[in-house]
Amino acid sequence: MQKFSSFIDELFQEDQAFDSIREEYIERQYDELMEALITFGGQAYPKFGNIVIMAGGAGSGKGFVKDKLVGLEGKVFDVDELKTLAAKTPIIRKRAKEEFGVDLEAIALKKGALKNEKNVAKLHEIIGDEMKLPDRRMKAFYASVLTAPEDRKPNIIFDVTLKDLRKLQNITRQVSAIGYPKENIHIVWVVNDIEVAKAQNLERDRTVPVEILINTHRGASQTMGDIVNMGNSLRKYMDGDIAFAFNKVDVDSEVMKSDKAGPKIGMKGKTKGGMFIKDANYFYVKRKGKPPTPVAKLDKALRMKINSYVPKGVEWNA
Repeated sequence: MQKFSSFIDELFQEDQAFDSIREEYIERQYDELMEALITFGGQAYPKFGNIVIMAGGAGSGKGFVKDKLVGLEGKVFDVDELKTLAAKTPIIRKRAKEEFGVDLEAIALKKGALKNEKNVAKLHEIIGDEMKLPDRRMKAFYASVLTAPEDRKPNIIFDVTLKDLRKLQNITRQVSAIGYPKENIHIVWVVNDIEVAKAQNLERDRTVPVEILINTHRGASQTMGDIVNMGNSLRKYMDGDIAFAFNKVDVDSEVMKSDKAGPKIGMKGKTKGGMFIKDANYFYVKRKGKPPTPVAKLDKALRMKINSYVPKGVEWNA
């Protein structure tokens, strides 16, 4: 990547031209970075209302893909916490109505209802009592999920193996129960070479027994095959984007360090002195509002590559 300083020196010496040239540089570099991002609903870094399920076996590198390739930031949510939130919602609403005098389902329509510090404190108290949450920040987050309208709910990211369809059913049912529309529920399957995943597993703080690791990869592969073969019936669970991201180190992506002399781009992982993925190997098997592409209609080369990465026993053949 050309240094910003040399780019400017070659094109202009006059100070008054600096701003326009700088904007051109940023726009050009931004476009290059955007080409590598996995986006949702055709929008990079939407601020509200999206659910992203990061699927993949243990050691597949979901965290790396989430941080460097996924064009969305959100609260990384524990599935068990979500289950508790969904289960407790009727109770929380009842107590809020009885003790707080507020209908949580309608509170988003009442301007200023949560600007009153006493109201906010009481709401956090109710949530904390019912859900046994000691962390004030977590109480605030739960409150923001429960009370915000659909287009203002915080983004949530789930890091799961998705080794069976029941997990998809549980997550999608629960997020729907707390107000997220199905067209804003997305999946990114991180597909890594099973041998690489085994090696990366040994480098982690908490290693997974190899038999279990293989089973998580096999399960994720089987589940994703079932998902893309569901056709329009998938819409009862989710109707957002589905992307498959290959993640074999030094093969499927080019990791770059941003130029220290360059301008701040303004995206996570892509600021001054940071790292970003310049080229990435991923593809969409479903777009928001459209049915998924079944296994039989995927490109043969893609199916062969998936087969070469996943454990034996699950074949991605037509």
